[in-house]
Amino acid sequence: MTAILWLQGWIGTTASITIAILALAALIALPRLQAASSGQENWAAKICFGERIFLNRLLIPIPSTLGARITTLYLVFWAGLIIALLGGVSASVLLSVTGLVVAYSAQLVYFQKLIELFRQMNDKVPLYRFWSSVPGNDN
Repeated sequence: MTAILWLQGWIGTTASITIAILALAALIALPRLQAASSGQENWAAKICFGERIFLNRLLIPIPSTLGARITTLYLVFWAGLIIALLGGVSASVLLSVTGLVVAYSAQLVYFQKLIELFRQMNDKVPLYRFWSSVPGNDN
């Protein structure tokens, strides 16, 4: 999206909006075109489970230090993204690169903390323990 905002000055607003819509459509369509993964021990599944646990924190409490870190990283990610988009609108290389570095760095650490949350809560709550279990025989 930052690159599309950069191109706005050269290709025009209409073309830039068209490319942005195509990029969003691709982001929505690509995950649906991939074959579903059968295993639930990969890092993406653990991130998804960690996010579900984090969103369920009002019903089942999570460790407060981990919850505060995840919330802070989420806010830092959005701040970096906003800075990157502002850099794209103003065609500022410094703002764009800085915002993207902050956003992606925060997101990678955010993913690590979600995996850590899943690993901590997986053994503590029976509901979470069975999310990653695969049935041996479902007949």
